[in-house]
Amino acid sequence: MKIVAKPIDVVAVFAGHKKPVPYKFKYYEDSGERIAVSVDRIQCVEESRLAGIHAFIYTCQSEICGIEKIYQLKYIIEQCRWELYKV
Repeated sequence: MKIVAKPIDVVAVFAGHKKPVPYKFKYYEDSGERIAVSVDRIQCVEESRLAGIHAFIYTCQSEICGIEKIYQLKYIIEQCRWELYKV
């Protein structure tokens, strides 16, 4: 997978003290086209602490533009923000 690290808008569920669960997200292609993706399957969730940045990394699978793809979403806890980490 290639690292892209693009900021995204996410609809997620935060239930109690559990990890957030992403359901769908939107991002912009380099051409300016907005892509909406529904998270079909979360394969695994890893807790990461890289260079002092605490994050959850979700390995997911969805159909993006008609092609089934595996990608990673990153939730950066201290900044409360999501990014499309790898595609």
